[in-house]
Amino acid sequence: MKLNLKIDGMGCEHCVKSVREALEEIKGIKVLDVKIGSAEIEAENDSVLNEIREKLDDVGYDLVR
Repeated sequence: MKLNLKIDGMGCEHCVKSVREALEEIKGIKVLDVKIGSAEIEAENDSVLNEIREKLDDVGYDLVR
């Protein structure tokens, strides 16, 4: 399933890179695109949202959804 994530705290290309790298560490998802303020991923199911939220929090960003 494709999920479009809204992410607060991103303001530059460094942020995009940080978010992409954090998301790519999560098993069960494929990162399709990351832009300032959002990311599009493909996930096996939406149970990965908590892990995504925690991983983004670890690198300084907030998942809005």
